[in-house]
Amino acid sequence: MVAVNDTEKGCATANLITKYTYYLSAMPIVSTLAGVTSSMFAIEGLFLNGYAIYVAHKFNKERSNANARKIFLTSLWYLPCWMILFLLHSQKWREGVEDEESIDEELITMLKRKADGVRQTGRELCPHEVFVFGTNEEGHLNKSTVPSEGSDIKCPVVLGKESVKHATHGAGNAAAKLEGTGGSR
Repeated sequence: MVAVNDTEKGCATANLITKYTYYLSAMPIVSTLAGVTSSMFAIEGLFLNGYAIYVAHKFNKERSNANARKIFLTSLWYLPCWMILFLLHSQKWREGVEDEESIDEELITMLKRKADGVRQTGRELCPHEVFVFGTNEEGHLNKSTVPSEGSDIKCPVVLGKESVKHATHGAGNAAAKLEGTGGSR
């Protein structure tokens, strides 16, 4: 508990809550940049963290029992939602598993199927995917163009990032070839 050495007004507690909220809000961006999660985790994390920061600032400005209760209730749903999103957008499901015998393959398969189902629902709600692939009469993505988990068709945001990466890599290779030939044809 942080309230042990705090003043009667709770300044240290409010400042600590705000500081830790900012620390936590950086995690979706850091995990995305590190390649641990997809870019959608950073985007969805912005909404979660935006509300958490709002509540923390509100408590920092006006320290009342109602605002303290709001901080507590926010933390009850914030952390589980954050971890569920982290698992859903994780790109490293089995990395680091050394002993293949100890893994319950049925459990892993079931979890992957559940995660794929949730991801498919997310694709159907993704404005990028709906714009590119279109929807049928029921509002679902067109089945003939829906990308499967292992296919090359992806969300346009991901495609754009991959195109930039390939273009940068290709430009580096072209520059290396030009340097190797003395810059002449």
